[in-house]
Amino acid sequence: MNHRGKLAFVIVCGILGVVLSLTLLPPVVDGFGQRLFDSLREESRKDSGSDKATEIQVPDKDDPTKTTTVKVPPVTDEVGSRPEFRTHPIAIGLFGFIVGMVVGGTLLRVGERLGEKWEKSPSGDKVTLMLGGFTGVIAGIVVSTPFWFVLQGRPEGAFLMLGLVMGCSAAMIYLLRSLGPYLPWETSAVSKRTGLKVLDTNVLIDGRVYDLIRTGFLDGDLYVPQFVLLELQHIADSSDGLRRQRGRRGLDVINRIRAEFDVEVGTRDRYAGTEKDQVDTRLMKLCKSLGADLVSNDFNLNKTASVQDIKVLNINDLALALRPNVLPGELLCVQVMKEGNQVGQGVGYLDDGTMVVVEGGAGLIGLEEPSDVVVTQVIQTERGKMIFADAGNGENLPDGQRRRLPRGQR
Repeated sequence: MNHRGKLAFVIVCGILGVVLSLTLLPPVVDGFGQRLFDSLREESRKDSGSDKATEIQVPDKDDPTKTTTVKVPPVTDEVGSRPEFRTHPIAIGLFGFIVGMVVGGTLLRVGERLGEKWEKSPSGDKVTLMLGGFTGVIAGIVVSTPFWFVLQGRPEGAFLMLGLVMGCSAAMIYLLRSLGPYLPWETSAVSKRTGLKVLDTNVLIDGRVYDLIRTGFLDGDLYVPQFVLLELQHIADSSDGLRRQRGRRGLDVINRIRAEFDVEVGTRDRYAGTEKDQVDTRLMKLCKSLGADLVSNDFNLNKTASVQDIKVLNINDLALALRPNVLPGELLCVQVMKEGNQVGQGVGYLDDGTMVVVEGGAGLIGLEEPSDVVVTQVIQTERGKMIFADAGNGENLPDGQRRRLPRGQR
């Protein structure tokens, strides 16, 4: 809905508020004002003493020389002589217009939020809500029919019927959601990949997931379970300084992601099992039910999830795959930082953290500029690659083997 449509909706709500206020409020306001006005007049009359009886002396009928004391009751106002309290229709209409516009704006914002959630909801949830709401309305009408005949013509009957209809609808929706794994539309919806990405605790603490999302390499809808946030909060409140720092960094990362991108938080945790299960178990149940991909750096969790046919995106595997491939004879530009285990060796690191052991590189330690070294051997280990190089710049190698890495891979 564009800006003009929103403004028109709010104005219509204001006009509707004027009509309802002029129709319903005057009797209520007039009655309340009249009662208040009468109570104030009654208190004023009591304070002035006008409610006390007056004593007068009248002659006795039998003996005119004698007098008799007679009490005369106070004079009270007749009902017809009381001034009536009347509200001004312009004031009532203005009040109704303001209230109607406020209610219209609130309904508009709530409707937009519900519309966004409805568009992001899985098709199975939509079927459950519509079917549960429809059957709940039918059940509520059937249940409330006897009460309607008993309380016919009384306002309590309408409120009771409305409450029963809403209660039955909520109960039917809850029942269908409880039976979600056994419903045909739910099983057909979750049996295929949805493209949803579920973020684990360790990738939020790692922080690199923000750059992947920002650069567009991690596409699809993002989802952070509520129990993952609770685990981050628990880590951030730890007495250990290092754990506390890691937890706070994870919370900062999720706040940055939520500030720049659309992220669902905790809306689908009902598919993750009970709170008694461990976080890893709940993550796998959630991804299995939603057909989602798990983004995690946990090695053991990755292996277990792969066995259950859950697609896992490991940022460490991605970083390892993006490391530059080097061959013996190629030149590397590396900053030698410390001595190696052997005499004369120097150790440096590439930008991606790959360790380079340089033979004869002890003399290059402390230089301001990086040094060119020649790769002699590449070893693949469980932790990654280890490169061995020679500080002789390949002077003894044939010209065909002396190659230099492209600028972007140095």
